[in-house]
This record gives sequence, structure tokens and C-alpha cells, in this order.
Amino acid sequence: MKHGVAPEQLDEVLALQLALAWAGESPEGPHPRLGWWRTDLVDLEGGGDLWSRLLPRTHRWAGLDAARRAARLVDENLRAQSGRADDMLTLFHFGFALDEALDERLAHHKLEAHSPVEALPLLQVTGAPFKREALLAQLLSPGLDVAYKVAPGGRQLKDHDGEGPVFKARRLACALLAEPPATYPLSFILPEATRAER
Repeated sequence: MKHGVAPEQLDEVLALQLALAWAGESPEGPHPRLGWWRTDLVDLEGGGDLWSRLLPRTHRWAGLDAARRAARLVDENLRAQSGRADDMLTLFHFGFALDEALDERLAHHKLEAHSPVEALPLLQVTGAPFKREALLAQLLSPGLDVAYKVAPGGRQLKDHDGEGPVFKARRLACALLAEPPATYPLSFILPEATRAER
């Protein structure tokens, strides 16, 4: 384990990424979501139908993975506008080693062929109409610091020494869901170590 993160922790971060990637989509119909990326890749009324015909066993994973890729692309494009793009930690960018581990964990779940909800229970939210406040309440826990300041390029959260990726991911996800604007509000953390080196 080069990244030093246990599989259960990878699952928690991955579940947050997939849930927020789904929440950020722009489906047609009576149940709008956040509309941060112009995709509708998960729901059966949208791209999920195509996935179910192409990949009958893993279509749910395929749709969620495609939505995550769309989210990562938007996230990457916004980070690229900053001079500190590589230093920024976001819900969809934790640095090479951890991002690679998350990709491998997603591939593992696809191969296991369990349903996404079985493997990552948080993904139950993807089977019902989107309710931002309910998802935010589910992610919040007592003492979780989700305060941010509006900074050039997005919403900057404080770095906390020794905080693991699960808490970082929860904080970043909550900052995304708090008063969401019409466009993706890049929520990021600049680790203290990288700031001190400059």
C-alpha cells in the first residue's frame, strides 16, 4: 500500500466522489440536480439506458464512473487556472498516488460485480430524487470543520494537520453542497507543507 490508505477508507472517499459526481449532473425531467456538468450518465432515463445495454453486469458502475470522469475534468480545468493547481487538494484530486489508488479500487468493485449500493452504501442516494439538504445532513458530523473562505478560484478550506483523506473528502463534499452556485464551486485545501516550501 504505497499510499498508506486502507481499502475501507478508499471506499469512503470513492463513495463521496461518485455521489457528488451524480449530484452534479444535469438530468432532464422532473428531478433536477446541481447541473455542474452537462451530463446525464447514470439515470436509466438518460445515459444509464445505453450503459445497461452495453454492459449488462456493470452498467451502474459504468454510469457512475463516467459521471466521476466528467466531474474530474471540470475540477481539473478549474484547478488549471490557478498557479497552485498541483498543490490543491479537492474532492476529485488528492494527488497522484491516492488518485491512482481510488481508480484501482473502483476497478476492483467493477470486477467484483456487486451493485454499487452493496459495495458503497452511501450510493443509495443515487436511487432517489436528489435532495441537497438531506445529503449534506448525512455527510455532516459533530465537530467536522466545513468552514471555508471564498478565495480566487473557489472555496478554500483550512488544512488540518494529520487529517486523513476521509475527513478531507467529507469536508470538501460538504463545502460543495453548502449554498451551491450554478457552476461548480471548486472547494480546495492547500496543505500547509506545500505552502511552507514556497
